[in-house]
Amino acid sequence: MADSQGRADVVLLTVDGVQVGHVHRSVLDRVAEIAGRLGCRDAVALACPPVTFDSSRVPRLRRDLEQVIAYAEAARQTGWVLGDLAVAPGDQAVPVMDTAQGRIWAHPVRGFELHGEAGVCRVTELAEMPGTPQRTPLARLIAPLADAAARARVLEIGDGKHERAVRLG
Repeated sequence: MADSQGRADVVLLTVDGVQVGHVHRSVLDRVAEIAGRLGCRDAVALACPPVTFDSSRVPRLRRDLEQVIAYAEAARQTGWVLGDLAVAPGDQAVPVMDTAQGRIWAHPVRGFELHGEAGVCRVTELAEMPGTPQRTPLARLIAPLADAAARARVLEIGDGKHERAVRLG
């Protein structure tokens, strides 16, 4: 899934039918990975968007996200931020954005990299995004998802075409 700005693997967050934000797919993957280790079944479903949490499942998702955030903080897990790009690569780099110069990837150790015709080079700034790349706590990257779950009766996570979403509940 790419958005209108060329960002790859962007997943939309919809609360009670209103789009409220987005997260990178890698954030959902990391949440699901941690949730699986902790036995948080509802949050594991985030690994396969699109997914919808109805009013009976949203409270369990909230509890799962609280546990995942606590684990991420205790383990000092991190991701990367550049402007409004917020990604959480696991063991391997993940695609982030297509530009005229090539594709931007986020590497778990090296941060943002441009893969283009000239090879691979580290990204220190992008004209499309203000700021410089920074390592950031994973809990901060999960926060938009947790905030959406905190105010939702129905939470849809996906590409905005929820008619094919897996309904849980």
